[in-house]
Amino acid sequence: MFARAGFDGVGGAYLARAACGLRTGFGLPRSFLRCLAAPLRDERGSAAVEFALVAPPFLLLLVGILEISMMSFTGSVIEGATKEAARQIRTGQIQGSADPVVAFQQELCSSLYNVIDCGRVLFHVQTFASFQAVSMPLELDEDGEIINTTFAPGSSGAVTIVRAMYRWEFATPFIANVIPSGPGGHLLISTVAFQNEPYNVN
Repeated sequence: MFARAGFDGVGGAYLARAACGLRTGFGLPRSFLRCLAAPLRDERGSAAVEFALVAPPFLLLLVGILEISMMSFTGSVIEGATKEAARQIRTGQIQGSADPVVAFQQELCSSLYNVIDCGRVLFHVQTFASFQAVSMPLELDEDGEIINTTFAPGSSGAVTIVRAMYRWEFATPFIANVIPSGPGGHLLISTVAFQNEPYNVN
């Protein structure tokens, strides 16, 4: 059956060429050659070839959009978690705990809802004499790691700045080269500035 199908295909091509020659009368070279080449043009599978050419960049773009959306969502979660943890400092609850650093980290991690690894979130808490004196530049070591991660929540009435930082590592190829980054890489940073409420820590 397979051999017959192959023979029919070859025979059909020869018959088409012969019919073409009869129609053109073998007198017009261009028409005759075009007619002979017609059975050789097979456009079957052209859609698959076109899809194979378009699919990789389309999928790359789609995955990149999804990852950027996830990065934006993570930034919003970090911002909300930073505000919740900073509120505990503002009211003096963190300062009144047995271990303020651990209490602050637990509050920050619980507000992240396991969206990201809390162990990779760095925080920097510092107090200043006034809002005009606030200055918290990002300090990096020679390996590009953030080193200013002190924890000084201050006492009642102190001007306090709480900053949470998370370095986003892109999984989508080429996206990291397209989106500009700072000295510390692609950082998601949330900063909250406030003045501590008047409270008494016994």
